[in-house]
Amino acid sequence: MTAPQTPQRKEIPPGDDVCAVPPPVDEEPPIDRFCDLVLTGGVASGVVYPWAIVELARVYRFQSIGGTSVGAMAAALAAASEYGRRTGCDAPFEALRRTPAALGEMLPDGRTRMLSLFQTHRRGRRLIELWGRLARGRRAGKPGRAVGGWPTVAAAVLTVYRWPSGLGALAGLALAAVDGAGPIGHALSVPLGGLAGLGLAVWGDVRCGLVGNGLGLCKGGTMEAPGPEGRRPGLSEWLHEGIQACAGLQDTDRPLTFRDLWSAPAYRGAAPERRTEDDPVDKRTIDLRMITTNVTHGRPYRLPLADQTSRLFYSRDEWKDYFPQAVLDALELVARPYEPSPAHGSDPSLSEAQAQGLLELPTADLPVVVAARLSLSFPLLFSAVPLWAIDYEAPRGQRKLRPCWFSDGGISSNFPIHFFDESVPRWPTFGLWLDSKGPYDYGDVWLPDFIDKGWGDNWNRFDPRTRPAAPAAPGASPDAADHRPDMSLLSGFLLGVVMAAKDWRDRTSMRLPHVRTRVARMLLAPDEGGLHIAMSRQQILDMAGRYGTTAGKRFVQQFAEGDDGHTPAWRDQRLVRLQLLVNGLRERLTGLAANAAWPAHATPMAALIARAKSTVQQPMGRRSNHALLNGEQARELQALLLELERLENVLSQAQAQPTRPGPEPELRLRSPL
Repeated sequence: MTAPQTPQRKEIPPGDDVCAVPPPVDEEPPIDRFCDLVLTGGVASGVVYPWAIVELARVYRFQSIGGTSVGAMAAALAAASEYGRRTGCDAPFEALRRTPAALGEMLPDGRTRMLSLFQTHRRGRRLIELWGRLARGRRAGKPGRAVGGWPTVAAAVLTVYRWPSGLGALAGLALAAVDGAGPIGHALSVPLGGLAGLGLAVWGDVRCGLVGNGLGLCKGGTMEAPGPEGRRPGLSEWLHEGIQACAGLQDTDRPLTFRDLWSAPAYRGAAPERRTEDDPVDKRTIDLRMITTNVTHGRPYRLPLADQTSRLFYSRDEWKDYFPQAVLDALELVARPYEPSPAHGSDPSLSEAQAQGLLELPTADLPVVVAARLSLSFPLLFSAVPLWAIDYEAPRGQRKLRPCWFSDGGISSNFPIHFFDESVPRWPTFGLWLDSKGPYDYGDVWLPDFIDKGWGDNWNRFDPRTRPAAPAAPGASPDAADHRPDMSLLSGFLLGVVMAAKDWRDRTSMRLPHVRTRVARMLLAPDEGGLHIAMSRQQILDMAGRYGTTAGKRFVQQFAEGDDGHTPAWRDQRLVRLQLLVNGLRERLTGLAANAAWPAHATPMAALIARAKSTVQQPMGRRSNHALLNGEQARELQALLLELERLENVLSQAQAQPTRPGPEPELRLRSPL
């Protein structure tokens, strides 16, 4: 999904000629009715999000919004619209409401506006055209295959690369004539020459237009000359304009930042309060978070950066094709020059950073559009984004600033439903999960309405034996099904391995009792969304209505349409959360007292705390300052240990709950993103 139509361009009709478009958001929810929202990634599938957000905005105010990849872009627009509502903007959700129709706008060259956003280096334009042709050639019921199979793929390749193929064929024919080849040589020279010309052209495009373009086809900037209808913005510029429009800001205003969201008024007319990175998270008026993946480090990063040990730096020269100049200008005003950290004492010198032209990536003052683009970097389609970090793996005295490549957040965490979880929530956190239709009819959107639903696994049915049997032909034997192995079984298995490695956390989380009843599964057909960036206007609007509007209304119906909001779904959600907290604490604290007092080959915890008041001498003359406590800290820690032991005793004697929702989550410590 990408950004909405901006006020500067001609107004696009909302799409009423294609489907039932949601009416404008004229409702004003109570100032104390909030919800959180988490959106999954899925490239073109994001066209379903705007109208789901619109339906929720009629009843709820958005407090916290998170997402990955295209979900991060939709989250950015939703947060900007909520900011516009809080700051008094007229019709702040109108630009979002018109997004599907704006994406489906037909341009004079036959492309939709959405397809035109994927602008690339001149050596990558044939690859983008090929990508679009292959996407248009797909059909429902044949996931992963084009209509007609390999003949259709070959036809698309030869159409896009007709000139290199033709010239190669002519060169082969001419070479055969010069060499005096016989009839067989003449017959083979044409196809071999065509294949050689095709191969050289494809190799050159991949080398220069993809690898040399930041390991992807589209950096996000505006690369095309204006067309008959005017300027055609690239993805990042389009999104920047959309965020500004949703927030009630002009294109010439400073880009919307995370600090703006954190410091927004609590409601229209209230006074804003300036927030900093050091303020508690629950003090943020609008909390927007996103996920990106540092492929170099092999782990996800949360945006805006929260981990103070993960400093990142950027080069404006490297980013000039990724973002509009106005965004880079604003970023440069708030980015700090590189400074070695005094805490480490071995950071690279200032001169090294200056030679690379590096500035430190800000946190609170980071423009929202920059974080969204960092999250949306689907491999190969979008260029990876270069950032720099200190190589602490190198020994002291040899540490340098080295480049890191950031790609799509969905590589590591495509559905961060855990972003805003609390032990006992004050308001619901909704999730929108982009899934695919299975062999059973659950409609377009499925949202479990009872706590005992939704615990089953999603099946990846690459083995034909896991699919429901089709009705047997008259007179056929029940065992007549053909189960002979073929290459599709291998390809399906390998794809399943990749998807399991990527999505296992997300799919496991959705089975949990406190998650499954608040996640709407949008069951898309094989030819809808995904990498199909060449979808028609009809299909874009149809998807927005069938999936987005339906999902938004389902949430409202199950969680808000009750007496004072006391619907069974919301009541069950809070009760289950409390049960799971109690069970989790019991599981984590079991054995605490015995383990703390264990004397065999270990110092009992009470004595360990007492000893920590003095410096402990370590081998080789080194001193450890990590466990030192002063007297007050030691007394407090002893008291807390006693309280935990008492809590363990209370929990062990408590009666078992009449119901135990499963599968139960486990309380575990993990590193911050």
